[in-house]
Amino acid sequence: MQLEALFRPKSIAVVGASEKPTIGRRLIASSDRIGFSGSVFPVNPNYPTVLGRRCYPSIEELPEAPDVAVFCVGHERVLEPLAAAAERGVEAAVIYDGGFAERGEDGRRRQTEIEGICRDGGIALCGPNCMGVLNPHHPSTTYLQELRDPTGLAGNVGIVSQSGGFCIGLLNDVRRFGFSHVVSSGNEAVLAAADYLEYLVDDPQTRVIGGFIETVRYPDRFAAALDRAAAQRKPVVMLKVGRAERTHYAVATHTGGVAGDPGLASELFRAHHAIEVSDLVEFTEAIAASQSTKGAAGRRLGVITSSGGLA
Repeated sequence: MQLEALFRPKSIAVVGASEKPTIGRRLIASSDRIGFSGSVFPVNPNYPTVLGRRCYPSIEELPEAPDVAVFCVGHERVLEPLAAAAERGVEAAVIYDGGFAERGEDGRRRQTEIEGICRDGGIALCGPNCMGVLNPHHPSTTYLQELRDPTGLAGNVGIVSQSGGFCIGLLNDVRRFGFSHVVSSGNEAVLAAADYLEYLVDDPQTRVIGGFIETVRYPDRFAAALDRAAAQRKPVVMLKVGRAERTHYAVATHTGGVAGDPGLASELFRAHHAIEVSDLVEFTEAIAASQSTKGAAGRRLGVITSSGGLA
């Protein structure tokens, strides 16, 4: 499945756009602030305009098929406009709301429906239950949080996270490194971490890759992407959560994933040249260290510090 429309869209439809302080309004404001040069189409039958743009009653009435459609509507209302987007030829989509595989049998059935619509229509879907995609280099955003100041966002670190809050934490501080792409993948009904990893390995703007992983879907492709990253000398830093027994339930109710055996994930990372870390501090330190233009060689260690005791 092609991801170009998701990562580098030329036009974005915001389904559920509003003049109220909602996700739809934040997305349009963020697109303006980041300097998106493409078309943004608000979609909502209740508004003639949103933030100075003409607002359309439905996807069917847009003047063109947008590259990506983002759905700022509840899970119970997403199926009809998603089907309309597939019929219109939309190539990518983002669904933010939860209420799918992480919410029991009804939610799993609902997620299966959206997966079927997207696979039949060739839609590269990010989510559901996610925060979307940010590309500071293109520049474009389908990222849920409003961007107040995009200064310093652009850099060489590509992030794939099954946690939206993890992305928020990283984007709050760009003093040590910036980002090529940030992906909050959520429940991964269609696109999974392996898909995003494959894209980032080939992306010329990405020199370091970081992943926050609850569950590894498609392990063969995941491992192959790690091998290709190593061959291209792109460090991959992985934080795998779900090690304690009680966190397995948290993972299932967060993204509907299966945490799996953490030992197996560690073996996969080790065997395929990824750097595994245990928390956010180690994650950011490893990525910051990977900014060096000269990689470590051999098994020797040097420490530079202002304190002998700390050393």
